[in-house]
Amino acid sequence: MTSELIRLRRALDCMPEADRRVFELARFDALDYRQIADRLCLTVQQVEDRMASAIRHLADYDQAR
Repeated sequence: MTSELIRLRRALDCMPEADRRVFELARFDALDYRQIADRLCLTVQQVEDRMASAIRHLADYDQAR
């Protein structure tokens, strides 16, 4: 595993579970926000909010390192 993947995994491990789940479904499983909302019984707005939170978390984690 490359150092970038290790850093990503660590950042994801520190992320709130709900945000991480949305991020993983969007980025790793290539689901769109409607599909994620349906799968997790959320609204599209909630998915958008959690994705924004996840991205902020990753940016903050990267800056802290």
